[in-house]
Amino acid sequence: MLVLFEAIAVWLAVVLVTMLVITYLARRWGHDPFGWLLLTAAMGPIALVALVGTRQRNQELSHAGGARTAPPDGQVVLAACDGSETGARIGKYLAETFGPGAKVVLLVVEPHESEPRTPAEEQQAQQRAEKTTAGAREPLRAARIASRTAIAYGSAGEEIVRVADAERAWVIVVGRRGAGLSRALLGSVSEHVVKNARQPVVVVS
Repeated sequence: MLVLFEAIAVWLAVVLVTMLVITYLARRWGHDPFGWLLLTAAMGPIALVALVGTRQRNQELSHAGGARTAPPDGQVVLAACDGSETGARIGKYLAETFGPGAKVVLLVVEPHESEPRTPAEEQQAQQRAEKTTAGAREPLRAARIASRTAIAYGSAGEEIVRVADAERAWVIVVGRRGAGLSRALLGSVSEHVVKNARQPVVVVS
């Protein structure tokens, strides 16, 4: 019994130290530490490995000195837009990072129940999508980068990953949304994409 108590005490000490490290790194890297702390309570030091892995994937796409680049072989840059002010920042990032040769797909994900069933509903969905991506399109237009709007229906994170594969995207660009308890329990869209996408992921704050 004494050995069991000692093992529990050691585990709690390890978890406590990991929580301190997680809090420091999460704040430094722009993550909400609350969700990572819950993950640490459940998984211990494994959560630290996950956090470091997330950081590394976010840094996979880099460009020296801010030089504009184009994806190799004309591949697609997939950018997810939700109509928030983050969309304009995503558009600005794309305009500053990629040259006119880039092929940008602006993806809007709507709930399953919004999927159109008639031509009139399809037209309305397209109009909503154009409005949702307007903030991202302006910087692209100014930079002479062509873009098109795509619509998917379902869970945002899952659909972004699916469409990225379908489009054979070279990189995915998403915004960081969500905070507090809802983010901790449900996970943010950006974190889902970072953990599940096969492509490099850029998260724009």
